Order: sequence, then C-alpha cells, then structure tokens
Amino acid sequence: MRMSRVDVRHLSLLVVGLALGGTGCDEHGAPLVTYEPPAPPAVPPSIEGASAAPASVGPGEVLSLGVTATVSRGTLSYAWTTTAGTVGARVGGSGGSEALWMSPSCLPADVTPSVTVTVTSDAGLSDSHTFPISWAGPACTRAPCSFSLEEGRLALAADCTTDSTLFVPDGYSFDGADHTVTAVDPPGGAFTGAVIRNRGGMARVHDVSVTASGLKDDCQTGAAGLRGILLEGASGEVVDSVVNGLNKGATSGCQEGFGIEVRNDDASRGPFRVDVLRNSVSAFQKVGILATGAVEVTLAENTVEGGGPVDHIARNGIQVTNGARARVTGNRVSGNAYTRADATSTGILVRRDTGAPLVTGLVVEGNTLTDNDIGIYLFQDAGDPPDASARARISNNVLQHGAVSNPYQAAIVDYYATGSLITSNDISGEGYDPATVPDGTFDVAVYTFHAASKLAFLTSAYDIAAGACSGRVTVQSQDKDGNLVPSEEAFSLKALGPAAPGVTFHAEPDCSGAPLTTVDLSKGHAEAAFYFKSSQPGAVTVEVSGGTLTTASQVQAIQ
Repeated sequence: MRMSRVDVRHLSLLVVGLALGGTGCDEHGAPLVTYEPPAPPAVPPSIEGASAAPASVGPGEVLSLGVTATVSRGTLSYAWTTTAGTVGARVGGSGGSEALWMSPSCLPADVTPSVTVTVTSDAGLSDSHTFPISWAGPACTRAPCSFSLEEGRLALAADCTTDSTLFVPDGYSFDGADHTVTAVDPPGGAFTGAVIRNRGGMARVHDVSVTASGLKDDCQTGAAGLRGILLEGASGEVVDSVVNGLNKGATSGCQEGFGIEVRNDDASRGPFRVDVLRNSVSAFQKVGILATGAVEVTLAENTVEGGGPVDHIARNGIQVTNGARARVTGNRVSGNAYTRADATSTGILVRRDTGAPLVTGLVVEGNTLTDNDIGIYLFQDAGDPPDASARARISNNVLQHGAVSNPYQAAIVDYYATGSLITSNDISGEGYDPATVPDGTFDVAVYTFHAASKLAFLTSAYDIAAGACSGRVTVQSQDKDGNLVPSEEAFSLKALGPAAPGVTFHAEPDCSGAPLTTVDLSKGHAEAAFYFKSSQPGAVTVEVSGGTLTTASQVQAIQ
C-alpha cells in the first residue's frame, strides 16, 4: 500500500510520541508529544561556614565545633572524626551540624589533634572541613583512655592504663561504666597527682574502679601527691566507685596515697558541696577519704579498709580537716592500725593545721569502726587549745577492738576538749577496755582543763501515757564548756510534781526489773541511761543530783 506524505508525517509523529511517553491527539488526530529535558548534573554540597577553633587546648577541655552547609537539592548528612581525643555529634540537620570534642589527658609526641567533618548529599557527593587544634598538654607514651562523649556525660569505654591524670570536664559526669583505670609510672618518671580529677567547678564521678600498679617509692608532696579521685575547688559527687591498691608498694612510708579527696584551700570561694557515697576504699597508702578546707561534705555508707597493723605508716580511714563541714554517717571503717609508739592510726580523724580554721558542726553518727588504734579522734589543738568550740556530735557509733597492737588505743578521744557532744556510743573489746592496759587502752578519753561542774540531760523531754515506759533518758557529767568529765560522786534519781508518787526509774527499755534510785557517771563516757514510767497522769520533773555538781532537771508530761 502506498502512503502519502501526510500519512508518513502522522506515522512518524506517532512513533516519536509513543517513545517519549506522549498521550492524547491534536485536532488532526496526530499524537501529542511531551518532552522532559535531562536532569542537570549533581552538584556537591558546599560548607559555607565553620566555627573557629581555639588557639590551643590542654587536657580535659571540651570544645563545641560547628559548620553550616548548603546543597542545591536533597538533604545532607554529617560525619565527625578526630585524630585524637573524643568527638560526639550533638546537633545535625539540613542547614548545619555541631559536635563536642574533648581533649585527651595526654598525646603521643607524633600525634597532632584535629577534627574533621564530612558533609554528604543524597547523591553521594561530599565536602569536608578540618579544624586544626594546637595541643598545649603533656606528652604520653601510651594510648590515652577511650571514652564516649555526649552532652554532660563522659563514659569510659574500656579498662585502661594511664601515666597521667584523667580530667572530668567542667559540669560533666565521669561514668566509669564499671571499668578500671590503672595508674602507672611514665618511662623514666613517676606518676604524680590524681588518677581522676575535676577540670572546673562541678564534677561527678561514679561507677569507676581506680588502682595503681608498680609505682616507684618516690615520695611526692602537695599537688603532686598521689590521689585516686580528687575534687578540688568543685561541687559534685563521688559515688558507687572503688579505689583499691592506691599505694607505692607494701612498705612505703610516703605520706600520700589518698583514696578519695575533697579539697578547697581558697576560703574566698565556696563552700563547695560534695557527696561521697557508697564507695569502697582499700589498700590505700595514707588516707582512705579526706575532706579539707572550705567544703561541705556528706560522707555516707562508704567502706574503708586500712589493711590491719603495719609498722611503716600510720593510716587514717576518714579524715576531716581545716574547717571542712561534714556529716559522717553509716560508714564502715576498719583495720587502721600502727604498731610503733611514735604515732597512732585512726578510723575517723578530725584535725587542723596551725592557723587553719577549726572544724565545727561535725556530725559523726551511726558508723561502725572496727580494729582501729583510735576509733574517733578529735585532735584540733594545733599546739594550743582551740579558742572556739567545735561542737561536734559523736553519737550512736559502734566501736570495737579485739586486741592491743599500739601502745595507745581508745575508742573515742577528744584532745584539748572542744565542747563536743559524745554520747550513746557502743564500745566493746579488749583493745578499748581500760582494764586491759591501764593508761594504755581507753574507752573514751576527753582531755580537758576543767573539772566536772554540772549535770546535763542529753535527750529531749517525753510526753507519754500513764503506765507506759518512756524512751531512753541520758544524763551526763560535764565541765563548764559542755565537755564530758567522769565523776566519782554518787548521783540520785528523783521525781517531783503532781505525778511524782507514781514514778519509777528502770534500767531496761520496757521498764521491767527492780526500780533504780541512783546512776553511775564514773566511766569514761561519763553518762548513764535510764527509763521511767508513771502510774498516774500529770506533770513530773525528773531530777538527777549529787555532790557538788549542778543538778539536772527536766519536765515530763504524763497523759
């Protein structure tokens, strides 16, 4: 069949239209043609701006780095990498990204730190920017510890060994994630300072174990002294962590090796508030836990093990010094014992240096202290009796020592008495029994310049029902400043007032047994406890009197 030119034209347009995806026809019946031009070639993203890197950084600093980027179409992704330290992306989006970078504790001499961000488009094209960083910190001979980093949290990635201090950035938590950090000496040198410490005014440390291995017996002092975890001039906490084996050998006498230390020597700053809770400290060299200077510290539910009698160093379990304010409660402190006559070890030591502030308002309650030369030692004379009253409260502690290993042992000592309240402590064992070694073993020893002059109730008044037994009533023989002083005089119990005829006094908490008429205040703690009940309602004044001491009286209510 022969086709005209018009037919040929229509056929060719139909073929082209079908090939190009055209649909429909024109007024002559010919297919319509739709034409889509080819897509332009993909263009890589462009980094338009980047934050400036600081001139130089030292260990434990956190930098915030950022870039902005554009792309002609599609979305962007950002990848941050670093040659050293720890980097963590913080914010990402189509217009830009930010990342945190933390500097390491040290850097090998041949490593230059830098951070690189790579921006990638949907088409797989990319652009990158590198932040050069000038290192001003120390050099190290081993790979730094590895961490993960996010806003406010630095997490240890694995057990690690370090020959320099690990810093906690200001405002951050150091999460040990149950890993162990081991301090070692650098080649040809000695480890100095703390294994972990704060960088700024706020730090938290938790769930980490700290130890040392093979440190040479090279004594350091001041800031260079060995510590496990140090918060200096900072608020925060040290909780649920372990410090074990922080020493310079089994026989080192260096006066360093503090497990946990909270310090602020600048009284114009602070006080800084720190919680030290539920930690375990053992095999330390000198002090288990130290709080010193202008700090307010809660030390609670810690376990401090001194390791037993030694002859090369006098260890102290918990030490509060130089004006620190502390609550020391629910701790277990044991085995701080020294066998030579030139010093003693202590479970809980309170002291001050010459010219330093007095520790005042101290509370030591509910602790268990076992086999320490001195269980609790208030020693703030600094060569002379203190001018002010310390007013510590030492109460309801359990103190036990089963043997004699030091020429001087005592459950509680208050040297140059500081007006502190010492009451209701449970003391036992041959090591604290005055009869074991006369003038060598003591239960409570308070050294005061004044004789006993008054009687004082240490418990509050009661409001009880007729026929019911009261709670514990404690009375103590004291000097004019409120220091306990044992008295050999006889002291009688008496009831006065409308309900007095029905009142009886008893030694047992249920008011059973024969009635009491006298109390003994001659023992080391200079106190006696008793209970009372009344068969009839009304007001009653309970009175303890005797000898030349001022009578103690207290009004009780019987309903």
